Amino acid sequence: MERNRKTSFGKGKRAQVSAEMIVLIAAVLAVAVILVSQMQATAQKGAAAVGNRTDQLMDMIGAKMPAGVSCDRNSQCQSGNCTGSPKVCR
Repeated sequence: MERNRKTSFGKGKRAQVSAEMIVLIAAVLAVAVILVSQMQATAQKGAAAVGNRTDQLMDMIGAKMPAGVSCDRNSQCQSGNCTGSPKVCR
């Protein structure tokens, strides 16, 4: 009888530790997801800023891309026509 009590007590204690570990892992994953989403937003803003600055510099030196080269905006192309999927100068 005494042996059964120890066994059931030990099982209960292990289950409690497991539940605490699950809560801890869930909290760590939630923080990781938040950080990743913030990093993605920051990277998108940075990419947009770099793209805008590149366009400004290209405009300053008067460089335009020839037909067939990948583009984002009409202003990047010699023809002024950036269309298609994927977008290319026409």
